[in-house]
Amino acid sequence: MKDIFKEVMGIEGVRGLLIVSNGGGVTLAKSSPDFKSEAERLEKISWLPFMTEMGGIKDAELIYDSARFYIKKFEDGYLIVIIGDNAPISMVRLNCEVLLPSLSKMQPTSKKIGNLLRKKIF
Repeated sequence: MKDIFKEVMGIEGVRGLLIVSNGGGVTLAKSSPDFKSEAERLEKISWLPFMTEMGGIKDAELIYDSARFYIKKFEDGYLIVIIGDNAPISMVRLNCEVLLPSLSKMQPTSKKIGNLLRKKIF
């Protein structure tokens, strides 16, 4: 499988990204080598309270003292991009928009089989 996150991770200043399901669990995580330890901590967090608070927000940028987060809602959850202070947010947004159709196609195998059976049987 080709790395669909290559473009986003290739932007200067992007430290990592997370795919968080609507249930609050991290389904996929990528990080730059210098951000590996922090990314591992972010993967272990339950994101459910955060997802609940996001409500109907489709697109957000959160700015903290030492990092920024760009959050994009898609059908199955949220794409969270962890970016540094000097990363160009417009490039991050553009690459996330391009990435979203690929994320919607990425379904767990069990969900694909369930959809296939529903179409064939019912």
